[in-house]
Amino acid sequence: MTRLFVVTGAPGSGKSTVVPELVRLSPGNMVVMDMDELLDDHGRLLGISIASPTAASIWPAYNALWLRITELIRRSGIPVLLLSPLLPTELPEGRWLHLDCPDAVRRKRLAGRGWAESQIEEALAEAAELRKLVPRSVRGDVSPERSAKGILDWIRGERLGKTLGLWGRLRT
Repeated sequence: MTRLFVVTGAPGSGKSTVVPELVRLSPGNMVVMDMDELLDDHGRLLGISIASPTAASIWPAYNALWLRITELIRRSGIPVLLLSPLLPTELPEGRWLHLDCPDAVRRKRLAGRGWAESQIEEALAEAAELRKLVPRSVRGDVSPERSAKGILDWIRGERLGKTLGLWGRLRT
């Protein structure tokens, strides 16, 4: 089956912001999706706010739904790029990359969204954990186009069996 590429990142890393650039820069080459795209404008799936701790029991089903969606697309031979806040243990398939930004940038972005300080601290802790679990990363504190190009370079390298660093050296 065709590969699944997953770009993870804690809240505020720039995942949703980079999606339009990924679509623009890779027309017809793959399906680009953000896990948040199934949610309504209030962050709910089927009427349940998935960001709420009370929704924790539905998160595994939500993750399984996304795996199934990607499988349905990939069986036709089209690769999928899924942007997600998950850990590799929560979606145990695919090749993983981390979209990251400095904590000060993340703090400013989340405060701009009206997040409470406790929520921001939780996002910073998530970012620290992701840095350990998915050390290969692309910067999310640059222009969306530059982030998208970094992600697409990584995918090209993965398809060729090259690491991100080697692929970057090959491009220059």
